[in-house]
Amino acid sequence: ASWKGHVEVVRALVEGGADINKAKNDGCTPLVIASEEGHVVVVKALVEGGAAINKAKENGCTPLYIASEKGHVEVVRALVEGGADIDKADKDGRTSLYAASHNGHVEVVRALMEGGADIDKAANDGWTPLYAASRLGHVNVVRALMEGGADMNKAKNDGCTPLYRASE
Repeated sequence: ASWKGHVEVVRALVEGGADINKAKNDGCTPLVIASEEGHVVVVKALVEGGAAINKAKENGCTPLYIASEKGHVEVVRALVEGGADIDKADKDGRTSLYAASHNGHVEVVRALMEGGADIDKAANDGWTPLYAASRLGHVNVVRALMEGGADMNKAKNDGCTPLYRASE
């Protein structure tokens, strides 16, 4: 029901006592799949029903990370308002802001920054959101991150800066 966006079915199952945090073998919960599919009404219903908002899949991706990666800005806002850990990273140290920046989702980037995301938090390899956006040519995301105060000279672990990467 979460996957297909059937909010009334979701509500009925939750009210009936279904385990709202029961996950598939890979850790995918109803909240994860609703976030991935962009079903904001279902996401809100699950959060209101007590879903574990920061419960991650086995790869460390949370509902917020997945919604950010997919560009679902309204889901991102609902999760942030619901108390999602905005800077929680996946197993590679990538945050939701990184995922949105990497995929060029400027409105999600703005929503995450408004929610207080750590703009310069780097992944394990040193890639920052600005570095990822620069590497992939997402100029609107680069501008938004710079307007938000991103460190334009923060290098990744090998010393490569966003400007260097964009110039390649």
